[in-house]
Amino acid sequence: MSVCQTAAKIYRRIMMVRPSQFDVIHQNLNPHMSCSEPVDKAKASFQWDRLQSVFKNHGLETLTCDPIPGAVDMVFAANSAIVLNNKALISNMAAEPRKPEEGAFENWYREMGFEVATFDEIAKPYTFCEGNAEFSPMADLSRFFFGWGQRTAESAYEPILDFFSLDRKDVFKVRLIDERFYHLDTCMAPLALGHILYYPGAFDETSRKTILEGVGSSSKLIAVTENEAMAFTCNCVSFTSPTSGQAVVVSPSFSPRIRSILESLGYVCERVEFDQFLLSGGAVRCTVADIGQTRRPKQNNRLKN
Repeated sequence: MSVCQTAAKIYRRIMMVRPSQFDVIHQNLNPHMSCSEPVDKAKASFQWDRLQSVFKNHGLETLTCDPIPGAVDMVFAANSAIVLNNKALISNMAAEPRKPEEGAFENWYREMGFEVATFDEIAKPYTFCEGNAEFSPMADLSRFFFGWGQRTAESAYEPILDFFSLDRKDVFKVRLIDERFYHLDTCMAPLALGHILYYPGAFDETSRKTILEGVGSSSKLIAVTENEAMAFTCNCVSFTSPTSGQAVVVSPSFSPRIRSILESLGYVCERVEFDQFLLSGGAVRCTVADIGQTRRPKQNNRLKN
């Protein structure tokens, strides 16, 4: 594998929540959740530890957060906040059982020195947004994708632009139309070399065109099949390894076809078994909050209607 010429700016520093409270005790948050098979908590802990070890072995700065008692879904740290340029916009969960997590995450980000805001403070009228799971930056942080339509409201778009001083021409709205892909990170993943791994069927026609516009070239788009998407292939984390300098993709699933495509493009593919978390409808990306993003904010140049 070749060494990246330009290191990706995503996933340089991450936060994960320990799985000590993880369980599946409700099944109405997404279509994948099921209480029919009990969680093997020892196996879940092993799988989480294995994933964190992969990140640490690649040299990523990895921080951990302890969950509050009874917060069975808090392990899915991608829903904690949108984080950019040392600012954290705390999620306003549409999923009612996850509401208690908001205050705990707010406290953690404040204690870590982030400039923190909540949607309750900055968004009028009231809106829902479930964090970085719905906000995906390209590897160079020049463009961003905002997902809405399932558990995040379209009305969250404007407060995000305002809080992070982003131009609307750099933030591409895409609508999720399939309830099985309830967050953007279940069906789209920006990769370290500038590609996008995505499932076209999760988006409406307009959004598919928007994705092409955002990535800039069809050669940068890697479409997965429905079966590959249902195996949570897109719920992956891709970064430039500080240890090796290589472009890495960590996912719970690589079909032979996708692995072949990614390796031909120069990626190192690392599969991490994550079946216990799939019982709750979450996988690798869901458990990771990217908190090391930095981008110089633009001054007074946000485009207006």
